[in-house]
Amino acid sequence: MKKTIVFSCLAVFLFAQDDYVPLSELSNAKKIEYNFVDKKKKIETPKVQEYKTIKIEENKYEAVSPIEEVEIKEDIIENNTNFEKIENIKEEKKIVNKELVKEYKSENILQDTKEKKLSSNKDFSITPKLSYSYLKTDIYATDRISVVDEKSVLIPEIAVSFKNHTLKAEVLEVESYFNQVILGGSDLETTVKWYKLYYLYNYNNISFGLAYNDFSLNWNAVNYNISSKDKEEFPSLELHMKNSDKNLQAEYGFSYGKNNNITYSYEYYLNLGYKILKDNDLILSAGYKNRVIEYNFPNKEVDYEYQFKGPTISISGTF
Repeated sequence: MKKTIVFSCLAVFLFAQDDYVPLSELSNAKKIEYNFVDKKKKIETPKVQEYKTIKIEENKYEAVSPIEEVEIKEDIIENNTNFEKIENIKEEKKIVNKELVKEYKSENILQDTKEKKLSSNKDFSITPKLSYSYLKTDIYATDRISVVDEKSVLIPEIAVSFKNHTLKAEVLEVESYFNQVILGGSDLETTVKWYKLYYLYNYNNISFGLAYNDFSLNWNAVNYNISSKDKEEFPSLELHMKNSDKNLQAEYGFSYGKNNNITYSYEYYLNLGYKILKDNDLILSAGYKNRVIEYNFPNKEVDYEYQFKGPTISISGTF
C-alpha cells in the first residue's frame, strides 16, 4: 500500500517537471541506477540486423534479407582455399614452364648448331678423285695408226665447290709407242700432256660451264733421233650430269672445244658408282671415257686426229 502511494506521488511529481522521461525511454544504466531492474538479471539487447538495400526508384529503397555471417565466412574460406590452389597451380606451371623452356632452348640450340654445321658442309666441299684407265691411243692421218702397246694411266682430279660454284682441275698424261709408222721404217713415240681447269655452275643435278685446256704433244722418231714439240691452248664448253638413288650414282658428261690450229676437240664419259660410305660420300665407280682431238700442224696439209679411249675405274670422296 505504501509502495503504491509512493509511486503515484512520484509520478505526479515527475509529470510536473519539464525534464520528465518515461520509463520505457530510460537506458539500461539508468534503470539499474534507480533500482528499476535487478542487476543480476541479464539485459537482452536486440540484435541489430544489417540490411542491404537495393535502389528501385529514385529516393525509394527496398529492404533485402539480412546477410548471414556464416555463409560469408564459408565463402571467404572457400575463396581463400581456391586462391591458394590457384597460386600453387601457377607456381607449378612456372616451374614446369621454366624446365620446358630450358629443354626447348637446349634442343633448339643443338638443332641450330647441327643445321648450321650441315649447311656449312653442304655449302663448301672438296672432292678428290683418282681414275685408273687402260687407254688405247689411235692416230688418224691418211690411215689409222694404232698403238702397239696400250698403256695404263692414272688420271687425278680435284674439285672444290662452294654453294653452286665449282672449280675443278684434271691431268691426263699418256705415252704411246707406234711400230714402223714413219716413212723409212722408223718407230714413233709420242707423249701427250693434257691439263684442264674447269669452272662449273651447279643447278640441281646439272653442272655446266667452261674449261681451259693446255694441250702439248711431243713427237720422237726413234730411229732418226728427231723430235718436235707442239703446244696449244683452247677453251671448251662443259656439260656434266649426276644422278643418285640411295647408294647408287651415275655420272655422265660431254665437252667440246676448238681454236685456230685445233679443228675440234670433244670428250664423253659415263661412270656408274656405288657409295661405300655415306658420311663422306666415298664412291667406287667404273665407266668408259673417250677423248678426241684433231690437230692441224702449222704449214702442214695433213690433219692428225688423236683418240684416247678405254675403260676406267675410279674412287672419289667428298669432304
